[in-house]
Amino acid sequence: MDASRAILLLFVIVFVFLSPDNQQPTPSQQRELGHLISDEYHALTVLNNTHYGDFDAADGKWLNLTGLRVEDGYMWDALAKVQQRARHHLWRVLRDEGFWRLDGGNDNRVRKMLEAEGRDAIFMNSSWTEKIWGGMLPLYRNVTGIIRGEWVRSPISTGMRAPALNLTTLVPDQTYITQQYNRNITGSSGRIQLKLDEKQSQELSFPTGSVREISAQVTIRDETSSGDGWEIAMHGVHFQDFGGIVLSTTSEKFAGLFALPHFSLSEHTFSLAQALLNQTLSAAIRKQESDLYASPSFPWSSSPNNPSESFFPTPHCEYIVYLQQHPTKFTSPNQYFLSQSPATLRLVENELRSPQGAPLPSAPEMIMSAVIFSPDCAFALESKGPPIYTTKEGIHLAGPKLESYIRRAQRDVLAYAALLVMQLFLLKRQMREASTPSTRSRISLYTIAMMAMGDGFAFIGFLFASLLANAAFLSLIMSAFLAFFGVSFFGMKLLMDIWIVQTPERRVRDSQNAVTNAQPAEAAQATPIPMVVITPAGVATLPLPVTVPRPADTGASPIIVPSDQDMDNAEPENTRNTPTATQNSAVNPRREFGALFARFYFLLLGIIFLSLHATSWPNTLRSIYANLLAFIYLSFWTPQIYRNIIRNCRKALRWEFVLGQSLLRLAPFVYFYTVKSNILFFETDWNGAYVLMGWGWIQVWILVSQEVIGPRYFVPNGWAPPAYDYHPVLREDDLEGGAAMPIGFTQAKEDAPSAPEKANESESRGKRIYDCAICRENIDVPVVPAGGGDGQGAAGFGGNLFSRRTYMVTPCRHIFHSVCLEGWMRFRLQCPICRETLPPL
Repeated sequence: MDASRAILLLFVIVFVFLSPDNQQPTPSQQRELGHLISDEYHALTVLNNTHYGDFDAADGKWLNLTGLRVEDGYMWDALAKVQQRARHHLWRVLRDEGFWRLDGGNDNRVRKMLEAEGRDAIFMNSSWTEKIWGGMLPLYRNVTGIIRGEWVRSPISTGMRAPALNLTTLVPDQTYITQQYNRNITGSSGRIQLKLDEKQSQELSFPTGSVREISAQVTIRDETSSGDGWEIAMHGVHFQDFGGIVLSTTSEKFAGLFALPHFSLSEHTFSLAQALLNQTLSAAIRKQESDLYASPSFPWSSSPNNPSESFFPTPHCEYIVYLQQHPTKFTSPNQYFLSQSPATLRLVENELRSPQGAPLPSAPEMIMSAVIFSPDCAFALESKGPPIYTTKEGIHLAGPKLESYIRRAQRDVLAYAALLVMQLFLLKRQMREASTPSTRSRISLYTIAMMAMGDGFAFIGFLFASLLANAAFLSLIMSAFLAFFGVSFFGMKLLMDIWIVQTPERRVRDSQNAVTNAQPAEAAQATPIPMVVITPAGVATLPLPVTVPRPADTGASPIIVPSDQDMDNAEPENTRNTPTATQNSAVNPRREFGALFARFYFLLLGIIFLSLHATSWPNTLRSIYANLLAFIYLSFWTPQIYRNIIRNCRKALRWEFVLGQSLLRLAPFVYFYTVKSNILFFETDWNGAYVLMGWGWIQVWILVSQEVIGPRYFVPNGWAPPAYDYHPVLREDDLEGGAAMPIGFTQAKEDAPSAPEKANESESRGKRIYDCAICRENIDVPVVPAGGGDGQGAAGFGGNLFSRRTYMVTPCRHIFHSVCLEGWMRFRLQCPICRETLPPL
């Protein structure tokens, strides 16, 4: 024990000393970083020394910033149209109130109100209190959250032509591997998603208004984009008084963030943005300057999570985004909380940030309209919504606040955890039901394996999600544990039991295949030379079996072995000496299951890696893959249907297990296919949901019909291997021959009539009465009259399918109640009377 501890301590010490530390930049990287910081200070100086209107391409006013010089060639002539379009969105949402706030009139009006009426008089008036407390408009002050929607080409983009930029002159210190621009939108429509972040941003409040720093992770795609589209990191400012947001990209060929105040819509917003950026940019540059391990890259780069940019730099389209928040409206207002109340919205926002359990209405979704402009790739986009489009076609960009999204995600994950618990409960009950070799042999191994595969996929997904989403860690890790428990304990335990029970069946099948493959080779060999017999007529040969070699008589006494103990006789004579059969008989079933275990997890990991790779495929191909994978997974009852056909088995699983697993495993797919606000933001597909639900219920109804009608009722004759039918049609024609009629079994009693007498009494009614040796009760068996069809007898319904399900006839011609014999065969595959081996159900 002491030696093992010493080895462990030595390993920890070696790992600590040999682990790589953060390395300081090389002299060349330090020089590059120094030039970068110098350029940033220069851009910051330009920002502080310029005024509103100093940048106007129409009047020939330019800035000494990268991308904003006249020789750079960007299409800044269209900026005025884009700004006018953004003002139009502001006016449509807030009307004159929006323009009034855009010019900084909010606090001036409040100041005049205070001077005229007094502070106490105003705050005693509830209507004025609502307006002042909520910023006078029902707008979120913190817009951290996720909004998404559709975009279309803006009307102002007509006639725009991408300029021919000289990248060598624009960025002399950068060498691009291609002249093709990434993030170039060429389609006419598509989807966009913005993850807005104001959690740790700086805020400034002035007498004329308030402004806050904001960042966004933008994902935009069109019809030709692969994966989710282009991912862009943007930074900007949020004007809280009227809900306006301006975002911009920043790169080595575009100083967007340093010029962002010049993209604002008024002189008031210019001064607010300039004051805020002066502080935030200065602090970021000083931090970059003091960091000994800082890399020579922009802290505000539009591609921060793409390491290939440093090795294979490519030009990108730059973006400027104008967002306008729409006034919120509560979906369930009452007498205490109005539908559009700034005071109520402020209370809801505080409750989201610091939950106290206050009885407040749920937080409404954020709705924003957007105008997107690219000055170097020359295109303009807008969010799809009113007034050009109806609300059914689009509502601009909508989504929940981050706190609401986290709560909804936790709720949905806990709901899925409840589904996993119910799945485990049903699986445990089914394992208790399938506790004997006879019942385990009926279950399809692939059905249970496909269910376990789905649980394994869910386990890996929840495990990775728990590492990324700290807010929902507990619910995610609990669901991951339940999925792992289901696949590694219950699922694998049942798979191992089924595999071991079905091992003899596989050996027989492998032996038959080996014999089938060996027969052509044996036929190709030379035929044996027949025995030569000399007769008076000459040389002649005798036919078989005279020429077959006879065993030598050793004089030993013969040993008589009962048929049920003759194990050698159970196998075909020509397969006992084959190498394949000998090898299979020597293989340990648990060792075979170990190989199956490895193949299972290798297949699971392969599907996971393929699914991760599919996220980068085009949208159409990725949709096809996802739908196909869902369809294959929800086909887990198909292997059981096939096994019922092969074994001629009517029922292998409990109906509560079949129905419960069908509903529980279908529920997550219905959620993602039909719920628009699902936590993964998948697009709804009702047609796909109908297909998956229909396919699942088709499989269930096939299983039901296999029990009621028969496992092979829809299979043409000759398509399935022969199997014994425990529910044959009994005919009086076979009574004398005794070929198909069962042997009556009646315990003799002095005062009780014999079985033939009871049979004669009911013969006129088309039935015969037999005794069940298990329950000792009578069996009324319908019999088809002599010369009649299968539909005659037993009141014209002797051969009825449902009547035949009440009895079972064994190959040894003994008859029992179906319930009695099925219960018996769960434990022993032997006839209760003569102990003959019975075919499995």
